[in-house]
Amino acid sequence: MKKKLSIVLAALMATSLVACSKEKAEEQKDKFSKNLEKEIEDIADDVSEYIDDEIDIGNLTKSQAADGSSDVTEAPSSEDTPVTVDNGNFDPDLTFKTTDLNGNEITENVFVGKKVTMINFWEPWCGPCVGEMPELEKLYETYKDQGLQIIGVFSSTDQMDEVNQVISDAGVTYPIAYYDSAFDRFQTGYVPTTIFVDGNGKLYPVSNGYGDNVIVGSASYEQWEKTILELMQ
Repeated sequence: MKKKLSIVLAALMATSLVACSKEKAEEQKDKFSKNLEKEIEDIADDVSEYIDDEIDIGNLTKSQAADGSSDVTEAPSSEDTPVTVDNGNFDPDLTFKTTDLNGNEITENVFVGKKVTMINFWEPWCGPCVGEMPELEKLYETYKDQGLQIIGVFSSTDQMDEVNQVISDAGVTYPIAYYDSAFDRFQTGYVPTTIFVDGNGKLYPVSNGYGDNVIVGSASYEQWEKTILELMQ
């Protein structure tokens, strides 16, 4: 799966330097902004020589073995291997079990048959989270018939009135699910945090420096759209 350098730069720029932490939100947002600006500058310097080349996105998110060699596995495209839940070839990176607000069960099986699943971790007290939800709904409506799936995940079960009000105000129709401990590996200390998964249940290796396979921060419709279209190719 070859992806252009623009997917990584898009992932970096897609986060509008806006995220929340429940404690000291303003202080952490300022720190996050400064850190992200530095990350963007550093990465731009490191990869500028590749601007005109098509490269494997894994090269920018690779891990290093003890001997200094690269240890990289690309997330297979959902088109590479036919996948079903029952035929034994479904081996997802992420397994979980939760329900949406209507009590419908959601597990890793939801990835099958979709080109891209966007899981957006948000909370009702987070202004940037709430602010981008209409943009995510617009993305969902535009691309759901082309293989995009969006799932919103929250943990503030003690604020259900606020959760329901946010969903209503934003006109959200994509599934909103309760947090499951399987998602702990994606915790960054900030919301919103977003991950992308392909139809094989494999994590897309996109990151803006705040953890493996995660993008921290909110974004506009156009910024998320650029990332999603790259992943769908």
